[in-house]
Amino acid sequence: MRMRPATCPICRTRLDPKAIVAAGPFRCSSCHASLQASESYAQIVGWGSVAVVIALFSVLGFRGLRLVCAVLLAFVPALYVSVNFAKYLLPPHIEPYLPEHPTLDLRKKRRK
Repeated sequence: MRMRPATCPICRTRLDPKAIVAAGPFRCSSCHASLQASESYAQIVGWGSVAVVIALFSVLGFRGLRLVCAVLLAFVPALYVSVNFAKYLLPPHIEPYLPEHPTLDLRKKRRK
């Protein structure tokens, strides 16, 4: 299965994986538009790194409180590695950047 490269939704140019930030805004190198990876991508990478760390230490024989302590200690390094390298294996869906503002929420549909 071949993965599609991440592209700018505005100018359709291919984005360099080094420039993509998993959580937060970044700029397109061609049109300089503010872009972001989808919110679900950051959640998938975060929860996936937790699952991998739990599975790894479970296989190594950690149980109970030792497993919890090992997961807490290894979570930050595992998250750093997964955030910086997952974008090469699984390119995120890129969308225009919408800043979060308490009175203006363009992501949610209007309630009646």
